[in-house]
Amino acid sequence: MVILALDTTTRAGSCALWQDGRLSVREGRPDVTHAQRLPGDLADLAAAHDVALRDVDRYAVASGPGSFTGLRVGIATIQALALVHDRLVVPVPTLDALAQAGARASAQTLIASWMEAYRGEVFAALYRVHRPDTRAGDAGAAADATGLVTLTPIAPAAVGAPGVMAAEFRRLAGGEAVAFVGDAVDATRDDLVRVFGDGVERHGPGPLAGVIAEMAAADPARAVRPHAIVPEYVRRPDAELARDRRTAEAASAPRAPSNVS
Repeated sequence: MVILALDTTTRAGSCALWQDGRLSVREGRPDVTHAQRLPGDLADLAAAHDVALRDVDRYAVASGPGSFTGLRVGIATIQALALVHDRLVVPVPTLDALAQAGARASAQTLIASWMEAYRGEVFAALYRVHRPDTRAGDAGAAADATGLVTLTPIAPAAVGAPGVMAAEFRRLAGGEAVAFVGDAVDATRDDLVRVFGDGVERHGPGPLAGVIAEMAAADPARAVRPHAIVPEYVRRPDAELARDRRTAEAASAPRAPSNVS
């Protein structure tokens, strides 16, 4: 099985090639847009491992949230490749992939995915991690060979001010420690320290495409036809928000007096 995975939900993004358990990951350049790099980055990665795009069995892509433009470019690229080669695609929620990455970086049981949403907000979700107990001969231990863990959502994907989101996660944690992972942890350090204290655990995300490829390999039943991919924006697109503001302003504007006597 050969899987080609792509993440464009962050500025740099990444792509990964999974070949029967062997994984190669390439991080993108944040100074070059996704539109400029794709699909060239994917083709170059495959060629570097003597794999033609026609030999890819399945594609995987981060389905959001993230940058609206990046998300659309990434999904459209994967859809086009999958359509040309008649392949299925595994869409992977970005916050789920972040939590998997966080579970590798931290021993905590609670992991918060903490992603830059701009406008002074973060995309976030809170998960409980279930790790197999290999010492006890856990029957699920074999699945842990990929490094993946079972995640139970405690707080679903949402967007909001970092201080507000952190306070809600502390309430839900009920005194348990929480590890935060994502590209927003440094920018919102003051908010996290204010809510959780100086010892709050924080991790950068690293390139996510490798985790996405592994998640796709571990759960092939999630694969869909290319047209069935549904982006997970979490926050409504700017065009819709702007339209609603114009509608509200027009409704509240004073009406001109009628000339009808």
